[in-house]
Amino acid sequence: MHRLFRKALDGARGVSESVIVVVVDIRGFSEFSSRCESPDTAMFIKRVYMKLIDSYFPFARFYKPTGDGLVLTIPFDEKNIREVSQRVISSCIACHSEFGAICSGDPMINFEVPNKIGIGIARGTACRLVSGRRTIDYSGRLLNLTSRLNDLARPSGIVIDGAFDISLLSDEQQAIFQEDKNIYVKGIAEDEPIEIYFTPEFTKIPKYNKQPISPRRWRELIDIKPYREILKLGTPFLYRLESEPVSADDVKVEIRHAKIIAGKVHPSYERFYPFEEFKYYLHTGKPIVVVDFPELCETLKREQVKKNMNVTIAIAYVEKQS
Repeated sequence: MHRLFRKALDGARGVSESVIVVVVDIRGFSEFSSRCESPDTAMFIKRVYMKLIDSYFPFARFYKPTGDGLVLTIPFDEKNIREVSQRVISSCIACHSEFGAICSGDPMINFEVPNKIGIGIARGTACRLVSGRRTIDYSGRLLNLTSRLNDLARPSGIVIDGAFDISLLSDEQQAIFQEDKNIYVKGIAEDEPIEIYFTPEFTKIPKYNKQPISPRRWRELIDIKPYREILKLGTPFLYRLESEPVSADDVKVEIRHAKIIAGKVHPSYERFYPFEEFKYYLHTGKPIVVVDFPELCETLKREQVKKNMNVTIAIAYVEKQS
């Protein structure tokens, strides 16, 4: 396979294309793969990929597995934009609604599997890397945006970029989504907010995505520890901030480490997620953040983090101006 890929690169060129990008991610996959045997994990993800491609998105031009999900691109033009948009959203709604039973009746799946997904959707232009008639990959800001929108769709649900133009959808489709015009996303919209549409019945947007995350306003305390060291501490850990936050609502904790897929470490990919088990207070006038390390250990265990892996604990806060 790698030889075919290498050969295709010799004649590859980039082509700008109008596409809808969909990122589907299985929620709880890390915990699932930690308690199941590798063949079962592989069988489940195989069956999910087959269902996504055959039953929900057979019209996509390009599919790219992410280990615990799938990236899809669907081209459109000025003549079919409304038809394609409605078809994509209809498939996403159906897939999200039916995912809990996606493997029901499958004789190969006789074990408990994840039953929730998150879906991010954006529309615009992307760079398609082509060699002859073969599409090798897609790249560009649009794919990064869609991935970030997918990360907002937690614990499950669908999040659509506001620039998608929701008026293209049917009235029934539009009624499913709620608008939020003030969303900040790391690496995409840190100073100026973007608009999104999301499924309020299933999706809870984190509070730190509702305020600017520009480095000019935020300060960050970084602590990198091996997981085995965090295990040894076994008690809540105290961090002294260098300056005072505006308020407790302006403090957030994020955990970062290498991504783990099916029990294997992928150091070139970073996994990052918010951690809510912390407290902020002033002690004799000094700002303190206490991170619940025992709960963090449980979280890292569910994420299948290896004991020799480094874990980054990032405490970010808006600094009070003197």
